[in-house]
Amino acid sequence: MRRLIGWTAGVVGIAALARMLARRRVHHAPAGPAPPVDDHADALRRKLDESRATEAAQASADEPEPEPEGPQESLEERRARVHAKAQEAIDAMQEPLP
Repeated sequence: MRRLIGWTAGVVGIAALARMLARRRVHHAPAGPAPPVDDHADALRRKLDESRATEAAQASADEPEPEPEGPQESLEERRARVHAKAQEAIDAMQEPLP
């Protein structure tokens, strides 16, 4: 009796596996030729890209070139200036309130 149940369960399992594999082949089969590409959408994308490029060129032409600044301060001068400004802020914070 146990052998009969074991064989039956094995046959049912193999049948289920075969059905699953058959369904998988049907679902993964090539669907045929690819759908045609929409030329209208490509034309609109190109037109949009061209208009963006034109706008960017106009925007860059409208902006004035930055004026060169005077002589650049050295790194040590800048550090000293920033340090003095920070020291003034610290002194202002340490003053007693009236």
